[in-house]
Amino acid sequence: MFIRLNVQPRQSAWALAAPKTRKIGLSWGKNKRINRGDMKMVKKCMIALAVAALMAATVQAGAPAPGGSIKRDGDWPWTYKAIDLCVMPIYMDVGHFVQLKDCADRELNLKQVTCTSIGKNNTDDFPCYRDCEEIKVRANFPAILGGRVDKNSTGILKDTEVKWAGDKFQINGIGDWETLTICVNAWNAEIWRATGPSEKTQVGTLTITVKPPDGGTP
Repeated sequence: MFIRLNVQPRQSAWALAAPKTRKIGLSWGKNKRINRGDMKMVKKCMIALAVAALMAATVQAGAPAPGGSIKRDGDWPWTYKAIDLCVMPIYMDVGHFVQLKDCADRELNLKQVTCTSIGKNNTDDFPCYRDCEEIKVRANFPAILGGRVDKNSTGILKDTEVKWAGDKFQINGIGDWETLTICVNAWNAEIWRATGPSEKTQVGTLTITVKPPDGGTP
């Protein structure tokens, strides 16, 4: 089986345009020969048709899916990449915070002093005692500190007062540790009520209080 070309003006089964309106036809036969010029033209036409078909298939395979393409990282196998969908703020109900550093390790040990050193009379207010403790406090508000002496059942303490060194009893409250010094003065102490001499006879407790300024933070 072989291909023959019949160059006929109007009687071709399949024709392509050629210079000077000449048409080339393909037919099957046994004894007709093929012109070399016509064969070259047929080959060129067939190659052109094959390239066109390949381009059409390539374009069709690479066309995006309906609705757009899917973004992926790298070649197969790939993983989907998360995108930001919504950003929303987070709020918190923050209350007042205050802390006294190492409170459990703090204590006062009253020592006898001259009554005039605490503003008292050496005769009428004798004996007099005093001690101070440096504390570190931090808060998230401008805290006002105070102090209260509670006497115990020994009955040794009689008259007392709480003092702050330099009259400083308020902190700025910006979150940093701030240093204050609190003191306790005692006079007219009834030391004969003690069961015996001792360097550390507990006679009461000191309670440190704290509050926001009036009309300050809610």
